[in-house]
Amino acid sequence: MLSTAAPPVDRRRASAWARFLMSLLHRHPARIALLRQAVELNMDETVESVRQQYPSLRGKDDPESFEEYIANSRGRLQDGVLALLLTRIVDSEKVGNALLAMTWAVGAAQRTRFRFLTSDRPLMTSNGLGHRESLLVLPISPQSYFIAARRTETIETFRLNKPDDVIAGVNHAICLQAEEFVIGHDEAQKRFVDNRLGGSPLHPVVRDSRGSIFWENPHKFDPWIP
Repeated sequence: MLSTAAPPVDRRRASAWARFLMSLLHRHPARIALLRQAVELNMDETVESVRQQYPSLRGKDDPESFEEYIANSRGRLQDGVLALLLTRIVDSEKVGNALLAMTWAVGAAQRTRFRFLTSDRPLMTSNGLGHRESLLVLPISPQSYFIAARRTETIETFRLNKPDDVIAGVNHAICLQAEEFVIGHDEAQKRFVDNRLGGSPLHPVVRDSRGSIFWENPHKFDPWIP
């Protein structure tokens, strides 16, 4: 994508990229903690659910039977069930098809004052993938980003905005939804990060029950203020 300035077009690579995006929605510290809690609270039901799905979830190094898998866990059953559950969620056909049905693009913000940040929760998302304003934005380099949207107009809005404003808006989201750390190309945005990381009095954060933050107005970017 960086060399061609375009998203993957062949089905195999597009599916792999969609799966990677789905993994970013779930494999961050807060989401993993919630899934682990759910496994512990509903262990009997979870085990039975995974048992039914085991043939499709089994990795190449896993035993053929679920019973043997449990026997080999040696006290690590919850970790094993959590790993299988996460795999099942990331491989969701419904979510994957919704992502593949969106319009994809790669954008660049060059000759800007600052560069894109990333974090332990780098995917900027709207509330769901099925409504008119649905979108996902992911920085893929200090100067480039991937975007998926239901409407091409959403993508054009990003392209027509001033590059500095695009970086400001995306970095604002990246910092607010980060849990533990933000990564930058250099330390030029340290104050910007410090005033936003995880939320602050100036920039409060409202998360849903899963710990996620949704961005309902993706075109209204936050200005470069402390």
